[in-house]
Amino acid sequence: MIDISIFASLAHFISDFYVSFLTPLGPYFMDKYQITAKQIAFFITAISFISSVFQIFFGIIADNVKDRFRFIYLLTATTIFLISLIDFAHSIVTLFILFLVAYFANSAFHPAGASLSHSVSERGMPIFVSAGTIGAALGPVFVTAFSSFNLKHLWIIGLPLLALLALFIKPERAKYTRPDKPKEKFHFSKISTLMDLWIMVTMRTLIMSVVHLYAPILSVQRGYSLIFGGSLLSIGIAVGVFTTVLGAWISKKIGNNLVNFASFLGMSVALFMLITSSSAFSTILSYTLIDAFGYLTMSSNVTQAQITLPNHTSFASSFVMGFAWACGTGLRFFLIMPFGDNITIVFYTTAFISIAMAIFTMTWHRIKSKKQPLRGS
Repeated sequence: MIDISIFASLAHFISDFYVSFLTPLGPYFMDKYQITAKQIAFFITAISFISSVFQIFFGIIADNVKDRFRFIYLLTATTIFLISLIDFAHSIVTLFILFLVAYFANSAFHPAGASLSHSVSERGMPIFVSAGTIGAALGPVFVTAFSSFNLKHLWIIGLPLLALLALFIKPERAKYTRPDKPKEKFHFSKISTLMDLWIMVTMRTLIMSVVHLYAPILSVQRGYSLIFGGSLLSIGIAVGVFTTVLGAWISKKIGNNLVNFASFLGMSVALFMLITSSSAFSTILSYTLIDAFGYLTMSSNVTQAQITLPNHTSFASSFVMGFAWACGTGLRFFLIMPFGDNITIVFYTTAFISIAMAIFTMTWHRIKSKKQPLRGS
């Protein structure tokens, strides 16, 4: 069973490592294609939304894929190949297409990867999520530093990673492909059992995606370098690796809703700190705290969804991962349209949304505590 965990986690690391290149390169693309902060925000948001919204359908497909090892490998290779071509794009439209298809491949990967990891045990999920988080942490600082070298040579990094991943491809065998439970036909009515998790992940995604999008731009506006902005993203996500595992452990002790409450409350306080930060240290500290609290529920919410729908783990994962992420990213349009070039107003609005969500999760916790505990279906 170890080979399954290694394969799924390594694929997650590689895939998220490459797709994390988009956001920190925002200022680089603004300079190369002569576009504004608002335009690059729309660009990144559109790619994230369009690709993620289809993950719910990828989840249904993944539940019926017979050989998830090769399926995941193909998607990972597609992501690497297309993103390796980004510096060859001579127009913003070509760049958009490359990133969009690469993000589609990454989006299709997540449900299958999460399901394959979950087939080992519930403990496999925090490892799987953490591997992707580490990849996303290393990606920003790597690509911003690599941009001064030559982005046209990104394939040099991808080929050895794909060769390493290929070593762990195994034939799917019934003894570890899926839990030994009777097959149950999927009905969309089951979505209602996941709605509270969907709301919380959607709003958490909105908050974190806004911060991730604008933090590199804000750092450049404050006089820091492009590499500083990439490092900011990497440090925050690196801390998120630890809090992802911590959140999964805490949720078993005090319940997932209370962990979500702590997450939203912590992000709101850290956002106010980021807005008023006046030094490099305070900027790093406040941003890191946002990611630390945000990643607290990154694994626990997905695990809770899979427990809720044990016979449809890929769909459950896709609904509270990709689809919720898509909806959260889509909501970002409503902040960008009126305030896209005023980062301070965007951050203040996001902070108040986080406070509202903290109140919601606590209220929802009290409502659920008065009802019979939800059983898996």
